[in-house]
Amino acid sequence: MKRKRIIALVNAWSRIIRENITSREEATKILQMCYKEIGVEPIRGSSSSPDLYDKDMASLYIIAKWGLGLDKELSKDVLEKLFDVEIKIEKILEILKSVSNYDEFCSRDPELCKSVDDKLVARILRFLFTMYYFEFMDKQTFVQLMRKVYNVFKPMEETVRRFAKFVIAYEVGKKLADNEIKTKIDINIAKNTIAIDFGIPNILPSISYIIEVSKHFFEIPQNLVNSLKSRDK
Repeated sequence: MKRKRIIALVNAWSRIIRENITSREEATKILQMCYKEIGVEPIRGSSSSPDLYDKDMASLYIIAKWGLGLDKELSKDVLEKLFDVEIKIEKILEILKSVSNYDEFCSRDPELCKSVDDKLVARILRFLFTMYYFEFMDKQTFVQLMRKVYNVFKPMEETVRRFAKFVIAYEVGKKLADNEIKTKIDINIAKNTIAIDFGIPNILPSISYIIEVSKHFFEIPQNLVNSLKSRDK
């Protein structure tokens, strides 16, 4: 599925450049069309949302900058029109690296601080996960930055917890797909081990949630899914 997502994103970029698209709305429509042509969805959790493709503009930006080097070819003006949200997220992440709490962050950039809410924090976490998913960020860095988001943006800690559950579900799903774990006991050990790495409390996903998330990323044998669901009582 990762390969299909990359193909869809590259196809979208081909059209955006060919058609000289400078509107985020138009770029989002092209992105949606290219995903549908390939027959795959953007990165998401167990449920979808009306703004899913706008959220996945982060994937388009990341593939452009770290995969294709298009940030060096496109004008700054065009990038800012297409990716105003993602550029803001990069600024926030840069500040996060050198602060330890919410007050420090706000003193560094009061205007950015005013714009940070649960919705933006969710997008920051999605941006980090997308970097990790497409292998432009190693797991250790990803985990450290997620922990930093949790520690700094305490007013939005519930949003971070919900996202951490999604990430744990993804990581356990990867192990299921690789045939590393086969039973409920295996899953419980795996999710608890991963949760310890994050150092964030109350982030253990249920087996049913793990299965729902995993199917958007991996091919998991149906007999294993049925077996695990029957035990998730």
